[in-house]
Amino acid sequence: MIKPKRAVMDMQTYNPPTSGRAGLLRLDFNENTVGCSPAVLKAMRKMDKSTFSVYPEYASLRQDIAAYCGVRPQEVIPTDGTDEAIKLITEAYIEKGKDEIVIPTPTYAMFKFYAQLNEAGIREVLYNEDLSFPTKKVLEAITTKTKLVILVNPNNPTGTSIAKGDIIRILDKAKRSGAVVLIDEAYWQFYGRTAIPLVKKYDNLFVTQTFSKALGLAGLRLGYIISNERNIALLQKALSPYSVNIIAAFCARAALRDEAYVKNYVGEVRKSKSMLYRELDELGIFYYRSDANFVLLKVGRNSGAFCRKMREREILVRDRSSDALLDGYVRVTLGTINQTKRFIRELRRVMKEIGPLLIFDIDGVLADVSRSYRVSIKKTAEYFTGRNISFDDIQAYKNRGGLNNDWDLTEAIIRDKGVAVDKKGIIRKFQEYYNKPKSNEVWLLDKNILEALSQRGTLAILTGRPKKEASYILRKNNVTKYFKVIVAMEDISRQKPNPQGLLRIMRRCPCPDACYFGDTIDDMKAARAANIIPIGVLPPQDRSSALRNLLIRNGASAVLNNINQIARVLP
Repeated sequence: MIKPKRAVMDMQTYNPPTSGRAGLLRLDFNENTVGCSPAVLKAMRKMDKSTFSVYPEYASLRQDIAAYCGVRPQEVIPTDGTDEAIKLITEAYIEKGKDEIVIPTPTYAMFKFYAQLNEAGIREVLYNEDLSFPTKKVLEAITTKTKLVILVNPNNPTGTSIAKGDIIRILDKAKRSGAVVLIDEAYWQFYGRTAIPLVKKYDNLFVTQTFSKALGLAGLRLGYIISNERNIALLQKALSPYSVNIIAAFCARAALRDEAYVKNYVGEVRKSKSMLYRELDELGIFYYRSDANFVLLKVGRNSGAFCRKMREREILVRDRSSDALLDGYVRVTLGTINQTKRFIRELRRVMKEIGPLLIFDIDGVLADVSRSYRVSIKKTAEYFTGRNISFDDIQAYKNRGGLNNDWDLTEAIIRDKGVAVDKKGIIRKFQEYYNKPKSNEVWLLDKNILEALSQRGTLAILTGRPKKEASYILRKNNVTKYFKVIVAMEDISRQKPNPQGLLRIMRRCPCPDACYFGDTIDDMKAARAANIIPIGVLPPQDRSSALRNLLIRNGASAVLNNINQIARVLP
């Protein structure tokens, strides 16, 4: 075999699904979920055989696109989908092996595809952790070697957008550096904003838009470029004269004229988005708010299984776990209200099927015990030692580890003060003190979140409390029904950091995805020993960076400021 050029051999393969989607609810590729305007079909019926026997003409199409975008026809080039627009601009401006392209990621794969094909230097700039646009990092990445800067607004797959002021800063920096900026606006109708007015001021700006999304013509492969007249004339030199087929050109004009159809569809998508947000909030599923017609939601390590089970229900969604920053995330296209209702029904069922096992400690995690157990430790130790014991002293003992049981911790304080007391006497005095302030305990986990978690997976408790006291706090707050298994002090012979309690729960509730939420290093060590995910939760009495760092050093995969942030860390 004669090999092609090295750039082709070294390229990453892009393999989107190209078959097997017909007849299914397509929420995977951000297409219009109900199809194009009826006006398009009506226009097609007027075509006759002579239409197909001549090469296409684009003057009328350019005029209609220009009117739609508020520019002049000389500032428009129709292209064979936005992909050809990206290809054309990249080929026109990139010198092989010399020029660089700045690409904020994660984003649409074809930008890197054409950069590799044209042997450009690629500078990928990672989006911020919260998926906001990394303006500062992009500005720093633009140098005198930069020839092309890619912006996607709103971005796919994140759904997040770029502020106009940041776009202008990038345009200015790029111009000083001798670079052009390509802003892809495939989802601008859902966002409601466009950078096209900036074309009049910035001669280094190209804006691409598409007929594939809101206009519902993905199958016809049609997009366009907007820039100043001189740039368009230069690009026209590098473009095939008949790249857009005559059917696409004909239908596009009809689609542009039916503005009411697009407006109504966009309005329904926005209502669907609000509906989905409410449902995800109710289920406690973390998601990112989107300015496009799709939403990223966190499914966790079972994202692949989630997509497969959705397909079994004839609903297609897209696993984005292979993208940077998006491990465990699934992208869901928004369609009509009825389609969204259908997705929500199946979402509830699938999430329950693949849901995780969530195991909680009580003290400091589900309940604030700073005015009950902590007070009892303090008073008991002070009673036997005759010395003042501060709450900071008590937290320091907790942070040492190996004292998961508050009786043991109290005994350790007393012993370290040089006082010898019978353990039974310590327990009696401790319980005497505890029985008075136990009513001061405050439940921490929001009941709505708890209800949502119970619909997503299996809930359990492992606590160092005696069973009677564990039952008390659960009954008092009417939450016992949510927990399938409760393992208390008497149920096991070895306490944390030994994993015996966690392993007992996992035998009762086998699950490949399990987490333990605790507030001490013993909790973290027990979870690691049980081979489940340790997640730290800062207790109300100590939300210091010192405790956060201590939990991380002892194995916490994440640390929450409070348990109501749980959606951010679910597997």
